[in-house]
Amino acid sequence: MGAEVPRPRVSVVIPCHDQGHLLADAVRGASARTAHVDVIVVDNGSTDHTAMVARGLRDVMLIRQNRGGDAAAMNRGLRAALSDYVIFLHPADRLLPGGIDAGVRAMAANPSCVMAYGRCLTIGSDGQLWPAPDVPTVRSGHHAALLHTNLIWTPAVAIFRREAVAAIGGFREEFDGAADYDLYLRLSRDGTIHDHGRPVAACRRGQGSWSGAADRMLRDTLAVMHSNRPDSDVALSWAWRDGYRAWQDVYGALLVDEVRAHVHEHDFSGAGRKLLVLAWLAPRTLLRELGRTLRGSSAAVGAPRRATTR
Repeated sequence: MGAEVPRPRVSVVIPCHDQGHLLADAVRGASARTAHVDVIVVDNGSTDHTAMVARGLRDVMLIRQNRGGDAAAMNRGLRAALSDYVIFLHPADRLLPGGIDAGVRAMAANPSCVMAYGRCLTIGSDGQLWPAPDVPTVRSGHHAALLHTNLIWTPAVAIFRREAVAAIGGFREEFDGAADYDLYLRLSRDGTIHDHGRPVAACRRGQGSWSGAADRMLRDTLAVMHSNRPDSDVALSWAWRDGYRAWQDVYGALLVDEVRAHVHEHDFSGAGRKLLVLAWLAPRTLLRELGRTLRGSSAAVGAPRRATTR
């Protein structure tokens, strides 16, 4: 009989800041049949019981550091990893049964790939799993597709060849709010990406560390787009232009909602600060929303009043 082929090693890096109550579930899902899994928890300056929870979990490497951005915590975990592949998992998300195996199979079947990704489900408020909106399957041209939009809802749906991520310097910490998107763009520019299409993770919408920070997300995402702007390729330039405008609309609309929430709470300082960001980075979205507001006000003023009786 021939020698047994060693199982590949996968490091699951979990950056955690004050989310110790979610950590056990996140670690519990980090298992595989076809690979040896190492879990690395980076306690990112937590003030809760994150470190205590991590120490109580079996076969978990705990790294503690002063509070920094998510990108810095993921880079710290990346440096500690000694694996073939690496997955980055936020504590609010979880890996599905067989998810790591699907990623490992995809990478093994496509040895030139630097990254493979699948799909995610949504975790409802009742803990049940729900389908997420469809993401189109991409067979080729991943860099153009990613310039147009971020196909990867949460980092946990992607598996990376660790050496490839390390070779380009990991996550760029100055783009903390969109450092994962920047990584996908840099990897896809010169490397091969594979879309295997299988559900591999589940995410809790609106519970990430960036919830309520649309201004920072808008700034960082547009900065990533500027950093990854194509030089001369016409097709990529069109994809970039469409993507840039789409991001202005996506985060601009969220920012408008946050401004309204600040006004409702009489936080006029917060509303003014975010309005300035909106006017600077997404003026089209601001003008569109102002137009809608004015049209709504005009309609309300011009509407016939109901007759009243005493």
